Amino acid sequence: METKAQSLEKVLENLKAVGGIELSAIVSRQGLLMVSKDRSGNHSNEAFAALTATLYMSAESTVLRLKEQKPKYIIVQTTEEKHLITYAAGNNALIVILVAKDGVIGLILNELKTVAENVKQII
Repeated sequence: METKAQSLEKVLENLKAVGGIELSAIVSRQGLLMVSKDRSGNHSNEAFAALTATLYMSAESTVLRLKEQKPKYIIVQTTEEKHLITYAAGNNALIVILVAKDGVIGLILNELKTVAENVKQII
């Protein structure tokens, strides 16, 4: 029988088929790394998980105060035209990806909707 970690790793493996994704991770809302796939190997995945969870929680707090709604996802565009997307996967997890400048954001966001449902079912 497959463990939760193995199931989550499969989800990330399937996500990379979309193309243009340099790094992907599933993290808890508290910033703990569950699983990750980093093509470059240049990132500290634990620090990346903690920082992106902090970013999401800060944005969530801000949006709740302004609109009384929770964000579904947050996109940060870098000066190098890359995109960091943090996507909510239920109440317990976030999917975080770093998209290369040649990645197609619309296609990736569409796929993240499905991935988030899969993650919610696993967790």
